[in-house]
Order: sequence, then C-alpha cells, then structure tokens
Amino acid sequence: MRVFYLEDDEKLSQIVKEFLQDKVIIDAVNTFDEAQGHLLSYHYDIALLDRNIHGQDIGMNLIDMIKKQSQETGIIIMSAYSTINDKIDGLELGADDYMEKPFDMKELYARIQALHRRNVPKNIEVGPMIFDTTNKRIFHNEEEIFLTHKENDLLFYLLINKNKVISHEQLLHSLYVHPEEIASNTINVRINAIRKKLPVDLIKNIKTRGYIIEAQ
Repeated sequence: MRVFYLEDDEKLSQIVKEFLQDKVIIDAVNTFDEAQGHLLSYHYDIALLDRNIHGQDIGMNLIDMIKKQSQETGIIIMSAYSTINDKIDGLELGADDYMEKPFDMKELYARIQALHRRNVPKNIEVGPMIFDTTNKRIFHNEEEIFLTHKENDLLFYLLINKNKVISHEQLLHSLYVHPEEIASNTINVRINAIRKKLPVDLIKNIKTRGYIIEAQ
C-alpha cells in the first residue's frame, strides 16, 4: 500500500512517517507544490491531508485533484478544525474520513487499513481462480497457489487495479520504497515468474503502456 501524507508540521510529519514506514510505503511532503508534484506523478492507495498548510486551507483544495487522478484513492483529513461543520465540509467535498488532532497513531493506522479494505473487494474471481485480497491468497479449483512475497504484491496490485493499464513506472513506485535503486528488468522478471506459476495467463502486456488484468 502506498500512502501520501501532507503535513506542514515537520515534527509531527516525521513522527507519523516513522510509525507507518514499516507498515506501508509513505511519501511525506510539507508544501502545496510538493503535494502537487507527487500527486501528479504517482498513484496512491490512501492520502492523509492536513487541512491548514502554512495558514491556508490547502488540504481541502487537493481533494478534487486526488479524485480526478483516481476515484479509488481513499482520503483522510487530519485537522485541529474539529467542529461538526468542519467535518461535514470535508466529507461533502469528497474525503472518506476525518480525524481530529491530536490523534493516536494506532487509531490512524487502523483507519488507513479500514479505508483500504473498504475500497478493495474481498475476493476477485477470474475464471476458475479466486484471489483473496485480504490475506493475499490464491486458489485454483480450491487448491492454493503460492508465490513469493514480491510476486504476490505485484499480482495483487494489478488485480486491485483490474481493467486499468498500469505502467512499468507506476508499478515500481507503488511496490518499492526506493524505486530508483531497483533494476530496470525487475518487473518483467517477476511477471514472467508469476506467469509460470499460474495455470491461467492473466497479465496482458500492452505495448509501450504497461500491464493489465482484465476481470469482472
């Protein structure tokens, strides 16, 4: 799971990043310009947005941009503005959840997980194959198929984004903390390994664009 985090309080940002970094891939930024750059460049499963950035209601302004990039990205507003009207405004603009500051780190992670589960179907069926997205397990005619951890991550990322062409670059940035350090043929190698282990060739290569899994 890749998480975007906008927070201008650098101390709080570092605390949240350190708590989440062994659980998710997290990109933390402190300014509107940085936020725009990241949101236009990468796909995120979850976006955590502070409302007030350097005295401006920036977080709320980014909701529309995020939803235009991907309707599947879950958005959590995190703010000291905590009246009922503040929360209603955020939710009506398109946020999926609203957390008051200060917040508990364990609760934050629980909400991230809950929102991610809500946006992903529990099971995806493709012909005789069933993919359990909650536990990342694969079954063919009720027999389980085992992949490596990285192969699983790649396959389930494509499954969760089924019927969409996902570029090579997007896969790298969504699956690795430091994509620039990953060999350029890594994605191709893993996809070939997955194809050899599955009884059905699910992953289609769309020339010059990326990969897709087509499913109902």
